[in-house]
Amino acid sequence: MGTKLAATQTFTKAGRAWVFGDDVLNDGGIASLDMVRQFIYDPKILATECMRALSPSFPEQARPDDIVFAGKNFGKGQMHVTGPLSLKGVGVGLVCESVTRGFFRLSVSAGLLMLPFVPGITEKVLDGDPVDVNFRSGRIENRRTGEIIHAQPMPDFVWEILSFGGEREWLAAKYGSADAPATK
Repeated sequence: MGTKLAATQTFTKAGRAWVFGDDVLNDGGIASLDMVRQFIYDPKILATECMRALSPSFPEQARPDDIVFAGKNFGKGQMHVTGPLSLKGVGVGLVCESVTRGFFRLSVSAGLLMLPFVPGITEKVLDGDPVDVNFRSGRIENRRTGEIIHAQPMPDFVWEILSFGGEREWLAAKYGSADAPATK
């Protein structure tokens, strides 16, 4: 790429595991359906209802540096950026067995730290386990069991976008302010 850009994001989290199953819906599961319908895109506001449909205490008890672990087909359903933005607003990372194609793209755009394709991960982590995750290297440590899992990290071009906090921030750093008027 030629141009070196300054990264602002850290790629590690150490916190509590929040474990969910397969087929978690984007709208009405991860993000509040009411907030989707109201066109709310502020991550901090979305965080107040994040995952509440599946775990009523999640928005109040989840902390930045906690990690959501999930099964297959995470983020299925409608392609709205509110799901990834709500997780980012809470400050959690995501490790799952698989995500939908649309949710993957929206998560990169939103700047959500994730390891989206880790087969069998929900069999290795229990809800509440203390975990350390290095998203850049793919290293996952369950501190309760001492087990270390090595997952395939995302490619470098994705990390360049994530290092700025998302697509909008990356574009602003690479091409100028996001608030600058378009030129012809």
